[in-house]
Amino acid sequence: MADSQPIDLASPCGVYCGACPSYIIRESCYGCRPEDRSQKRTSKWRCKIRQCCLEENKLSFCSQCDDFPCKILTEFQKYGLGDKRRQHRAESVENLKQIKELGIDSWLKRQQEIWKCPKCGGGMVFYEFRCVDCDYRFEIA
Repeated sequence: MADSQPIDLASPCGVYCGACPSYIIRESCYGCRPEDRSQKRTSKWRCKIRQCCLEENKLSFCSQCDDFPCKILTEFQKYGLGDKRRQHRAESVENLKQIKELGIDSWLKRQQEIWKCPKCGGGMVFYEFRCVDCDYRFEIA
């Protein structure tokens, strides 16, 4: 692993793209930040968080906004509460606080460790809760 990871692995809302199956497995999404419109996953162009943070306010993360956490972000976060498949959304505000406190490089390193397979060291993905390298399955609390 390099000392520094691309900021593209961290979405403006605090979700770690490095554990997203669309980014890692299917390669249909290039993350929320890139403007490359050739990607297959097009929902990001309609994302209210992306529009507000990156396009309208020209910020890197929602936590840099005076309105943090705003209604858009808290609604996004609520969508993940009590839903294991979308728990990564429920953690978005806390992730943004950690990015602000730790810095993006340290936060990305921490996320890489969190999402590392305990069996083979490969990458684990949310939604599917498995390792992309050895197919090890895991449960979240």
